Amino acid sequence: FPALGPRRSRARASMSTKPFDYSKWDAIELSDDEDSHPGAQFIEAQTLRRIKREAHEHKERERVARVDALKTKKKALKREIKSEEETLVRTVETLTPEADGNGDGDGDAARRAAETARATIEAKRTELADVERQIEALEHQKKFNAEEMCYVASEKTLVGAACKPEEVARAQTMSYEEYVKTYGEDLDEIASGNASMSYGELGEWFANGKLHLFCEHSTGYLLLKSLYLEMEKKTREARTCARVAFACKSIGEFAEAGKKSERDAAEPFFRRLDTNPDVAREYEKSFDEYFQKLRERAEVKLREEAASASAAEPTSLEEVPLEDRLGPGGLDPVAVYDALPREMREAFDSGSVDALKKFVNSLPMDEARAHMRAMVDSGLWVPTPGEDPGEALR
Repeated sequence: FPALGPRRSRARASMSTKPFDYSKWDAIELSDDEDSHPGAQFIEAQTLRRIKREAHEHKERERVARVDALKTKKKALKREIKSEEETLVRTVETLTPEADGNGDGDGDAARRAAETARATIEAKRTELADVERQIEALEHQKKFNAEEMCYVASEKTLVGAACKPEEVARAQTMSYEEYVKTYGEDLDEIASGNASMSYGELGEWFANGKLHLFCEHSTGYLLLKSLYLEMEKKTREARTCARVAFACKSIGEFAEAGKKSERDAAEPFFRRLDTNPDVAREYEKSFDEYFQKLRERAEVKLREEAASASAAEPTSLEEVPLEDRLGPGGLDPVAVYDALPREMREAFDSGSVDALKKFVNSLPMDEARAHMRAMVDSGLWVPTPGEDPGEALR
């Protein structure tokens, strides 16, 4: 092919002498250039989000429509099955033993109708089961976007004086004395009023603005109240109060084990007791042991107080301080007693008023009056109101 040689060489010469012109692409508007606009990315993101939301809503509407259609079909199938069952019952009732034995045309027709009804019922039940499976599958296909994951159950706006610190935070900063002074009435209310409450009702009482009462101060206050009630032999009231004390104590332990606050632990704690009989039974057993230990402690404390009182109580007037034993007239009863005649002291020791009166009546009036006045002023003798102390025993 020698003829092609000169043409190829001329083409190469032409391309080399005239450079390639790129200027025709200088005025092309590329979409990437728009990204330099400050709102371009935002508009793009918003558009994408809107498209996705609309696509999600469209699919959800289709899914809901299919579910509604299947549910309508399910109701219709149930009605048809019920109608067929009633027809079958009526047909079977017409099949008497005599009709079965005769083998007449009516009996055969009734049997065929019964078999047809049974077959229809089985077919419709199979279809119903298939519809229910489709509904369940569609329910599982439901997808949630960010806006459907949660909703606002309740909300409120506080203005002015209503914007107080949260009670839980306040309660945690209080000393025991401040806490009891502030919340003692609420604790006394539930301590005496929970006897007829179920655990669910007890939880509702606390949930109604009383969750701040779950703390160690409440447990200590209710425990002491139960102890003193038992020491007063008010066992029924003590058990009612101890029921709340044990609940507060148990919730504190439950919260600590779950690494959560008492406020967050209270609701599942009471719900479990209210809905699970086995758990409630074990809890009541633990509470019985807790209350029995409280009763034993009350008995020990009563004995300790009795021993302390008997040890502190003076056995004679000499052991009482002088300023505490002076009588209404300012005289010392010990000194007055020692100054009395022997017969009067013996009458006092024996507690015989007749012997004392007999001896006083044997004394001269002035001496008897002096002894009686000293006895009254020292508190050894208490005269009848309006009676002359000197004439008390005469």
